[in-house]
Amino acid sequence: MILFAWPLLRIWLDDASTTFMVAFVLGMGLRLAMKSQLMITRTRAHVSAPVTFALILLAGPGALALLIWSAEPLLCQRFLSLYFVFAAALYIIDVVDGSYAINRFRWPQPEMRGTDAVLTRVMVIYNLAMVLANETLIHHASQTTWLLYFGLLPLVSNLIRTALVRTVQEGYASA
Repeated sequence: MILFAWPLLRIWLDDASTTFMVAFVLGMGLRLAMKSQLMITRTRAHVSAPVTFALILLAGPGALALLIWSAEPLLCQRFLSLYFVFAAALYIIDVVDGSYAINRFRWPQPEMRGTDAVLTRVMVIYNLAMVLANETLIHHASQTTWLLYFGLLPLVSNLIRTALVRTVQEGYASA
């Protein structure tokens, strides 16, 4: 969506900052819409309906509204870093307490049993590497380049995560 919207928005809107914000909001809105059913189902499995409603509104439209209200492209870019820092922190908590709950929830397949400790550490490194990549792009790339990165991020991050999971899984299968 972002990849197609950016050139059209750039033509229609005079201000580069406004164009960035509109493209970012379109991309985030689409991403939230695509993941909303899964997010609601997963949250609902752990908490009551009213709490689920409040959490989903706060995490999705609430965060998006805050970014729109700020009208600051840098804040939008940093929001992505914050997301990856939060994910890394959750995995670090899993390492410290030894529960590996996130991995067991995310990859419940029988073939993933026994990989929890290593995969959790790999996910910490992955998320911190994504923070580094995002911050590097913020400091050294144009907003257009960053939007391209943001637009391709779901595909790229899925490919990287899949490769990491399969590497850990195959390492345990051959051991």
